[in-house]
Amino acid sequence: MRLLLSCEHASPLIPEPYGELLAGARHLLDSHLGFDIGAATVCRGLEGLAEAAFYGGCSRLLIDLNRSLHHRGLFSEFSRHLSRAAKDEIVARYYTPFRNAVLVAVERALGQYRGLAHIAVHSFTPILNGVVRSNDFGLLYDPRRQGEKELARRLMAAMRTTDPELSIRMNSPYRGVADGHTTALRRRFGDGGYLGLEVEINQNLVVDDRGRSAVAALLTEALRQCGIGRG
Repeated sequence: MRLLLSCEHASPLIPEPYGELLAGARHLLDSHLGFDIGAATVCRGLEGLAEAAFYGGCSRLLIDLNRSLHHRGLFSEFSRHLSRAAKDEIVARYYTPFRNAVLVAVERALGQYRGLAHIAVHSFTPILNGVVRSNDFGLLYDPRRQGEKELARRLMAAMRTTDPELSIRMNSPYRGVADGHTTALRRRFGDGGYLGLEVEINQNLVVDDRGRSAVAALLTEALRQCGIGRG
């Protein structure tokens, strides 16, 4: 099965002319609120297996590339007050090119191959609103789709062959059917060979380059064991 990668929350960048939106709060850009810490580095470590990889180019505090256009969380508390014209410009400049690039790549791959696994790489903060999230990884999928359920189970088993002590939870810390990029692509492609899976990584594992490399190596080996990606 061929592999496509995406990293929706890859960047903490607030491009000009929007820098003043976070006046007095720019420190948030380097936190889990600004981007998915470590996710882009891990995703790059998987590129050798993939047909293509796509990275979001701005912070989700400007616009959340993992949300549908109708979702109330598309714009953050810092950007939701912008004018309709300004929001339309942000969508046109940052959201639509990213989502369309992934869409075209999925269409191309499904036209060439019998199946495609789309892995969206994310990370999550280990403590949210005072609640400790102790799992090392979360695998998010739609439990109504047998192919995705089987893919998640196989990937979890393969990861545990490398490290049996890993805490891996299905559809945690988020639901796999919640609004998101893979959810939108499932609706678009139905059962036509598209399998979408979000891999959520506890940020405790990717605080430095050594941890990020280790996670990328773990996922690379697990995907290979599952027969996903190029040789």
